[in-house]
Amino acid sequence: MTVTATAAPPRGALIPLLAAGTFAIGTDTFVVAGVLPGLTADLGLSVAQAGQLVTVYALAFAVAAPVLGAALGAVPRRTLLVAALAVFVLGNVVSALAPGYALLLAGRVVAALGAAAYTPAAAAAAAALVPPERRGRALATVLGGVTAATVLGVPIGAWIGLGSDWRQTFVLVAVLAGVATAGLAALLPAVAAPPAVPLGARLRVLADRGVLTIIATTVLIFVGGFSVYTYLAPVLTAAGAGATQVALLLLVFGVAGVAGNWLGGRLTDRLGPVPVLRAGLAAFTLVLLAFPLLATSLPGAALGLAAWGVTAWSTTVPQQHRLLAAAPHAPMVAVGLNSAAVFLGIGVAGAAGAAGIGLVGLGQLGYLGAPVVLAALLLTGLRRPAG
Repeated sequence: MTVTATAAPPRGALIPLLAAGTFAIGTDTFVVAGVLPGLTADLGLSVAQAGQLVTVYALAFAVAAPVLGAALGAVPRRTLLVAALAVFVLGNVVSALAPGYALLLAGRVVAALGAAAYTPAAAAAAAALVPPERRGRALATVLGGVTAATVLGVPIGAWIGLGSDWRQTFVLVAVLAGVATAGLAALLPAVAAPPAVPLGARLRVLADRGVLTIIATTVLIFVGGFSVYTYLAPVLTAAGAGATQVALLLLVFGVAGVAGNWLGGRLTDRLGPVPVLRAGLAAFTLVLLAFPLLATSLPGAALGLAAWGVTAWSTTVPQQHRLLAAAPHAPMVAVGLNSAAVFLGIGVAGAAGAAGIGLVGLGQLGYLGAPVVLAALLLTGLRRPAG
């Protein structure tokens, strides 16, 4: 049976099940940064080499998301969601069992392909399963799984990985995604696929200079922040943090990020997106400049991560607001491309941070990330050409 907005199957568990998948994906996206010390020691890698696991995963996601979205648009949602999460589980099982660096990289690519297929399909399914007046809340719940991962999944995964074996972190992600896969296979009714949007139509949005400027701003924000975040665990370890302390500090960052996201939304409604975005980026730049000094002690690191979480995540809502206003003719396509830009930024950040370690040292990466965020701030001053 095809579910429509007016049908009334028992939906109570469906949206949280979709969110469970994005929670597992969010955990997988961010948790590698928390287990780098154990991973590097076990596989005999440098910190910079291990950081490329983040780069490979993020770049694979960024490239695959628009391509798979166009290629798989006609596949029934339930089939696509279950198959995508199954591929994601497989990638994490390969990562957990990998005897060396090459197979671990391959596992990250497989996991990224599954994640790239699942995330937009989950958002589309959530919108189709509820009446129009509930779609905003449904989308917020599904996409909020990624935010929730920064609060719960990443600290727990880091604590497990640093306290015992980094491989157990990937096992945890595989189990989380496996539970979501089984639940969706058993409970999710058939959901009609939305009209497919060809890849060419998706990319035509990039011909709009205003949209391109906003997406470029997103890339710069994530390059600046994640060139530091990717290598955060070794910095915290050097400051004297053990496994429990690293997990708690990541929890501080996640909670602050949720608060920043909420604050950014409230202020955007009151003041408009551009002032909120500029204030957030200016404050984020200052936080990154101060972080190398703050992170020399655990109390300082906690203060820095709290400020980082609030300022960085306060920019997400005004960015989405600007994007929807700039592309009213193709809002979902523009938002999808912006999501790809997020992962492109994370991928570039892993490589940029690795290069920065050789230039300024592991603990000084904030001095390189801050100018990139400042460039994002300056980019917000560009005006969309008339006509």
